[in-house]
Amino acid sequence: VPAKRNLYREIVTRLEAVGIPADHITIVLRESALENWGVRGGQAACDVSLGFDVNV
Repeated sequence: VPAKRNLYREIVTRLEAVGIPADHITIVLRESALENWGVRGGQAACDVSLGFDVNV
């Protein structure tokens, strides 16, 4: 959860920098389980080791 909060703040900060007011911004994350992703030649992402964790 802290990573997501940081992401939301960073998005708002960057959009404010180009003139979009913070109270006009709505952020929705649509997360899909790794078994629903096909990567690296058609492998399920849950079966591929990236060498690091991807947990946001």
